[in-house]
Amino acid sequence: MIMRRTSRRILGLRWSFLLVVFISLVQIARADGGVVIFQRTSVPFTITLFSTEMPLRPGPADLSVLLEQPDGHSPILDAQISVELQHEAGMFIRAEATRSQARNKLLYCSLINLPAAGHWKIRLDIRRGDSSAEVLSDLVVAAPQPVLLSHWELIAVPPIIIALFILNQWLRRRAFNKRGVSR
Repeated sequence: MIMRRTSRRILGLRWSFLLVVFISLVQIARADGGVVIFQRTSVPFTITLFSTEMPLRPGPADLSVLLEQPDGHSPILDAQISVELQHEAGMFIRAEATRSQARNKLLYCSLINLPAAGHWKIRLDIRRGDSSAEVLSDLVVAAPQPVLLSHWELIAVPPIIIALFILNQWLRRRAFNKRGVSR
């Protein structure tokens, strides 16, 4: 009887450990979740624009630029990058992308507050010494998500914990009743 309880506890601890490891791996996999918006080669640079969210939505947006030399794909870390966004309705946003704002120090980051959904034109102006390049592209900002849908992970946690507690109590009562019947 004691052997069964000990083996059940060990099995429970193993499953708990595996669950913690799985949750940790999911968080690690999402930690640097940049999505490539576009990649262009404009002599003398290869320019890649990333966003942390896809599709982009109104509100704060993290736009990051990876600047590389086209021949060796080695990163360029001493450039000045300006980001300009123009909405189809005429709104205009200008920001500097710097390495000091980025977590990954190979990227130039710009934190921009997008005020509206719709079609935007993005222009990156890159300067490094005597070299310069300009990249133009279209950018689509989707409509904002409903509040409940954007926070579903937080809303789902309490019902899941309640369901797990009910399952635990049901299994304990069932095991207790079996022990009582066998005696």
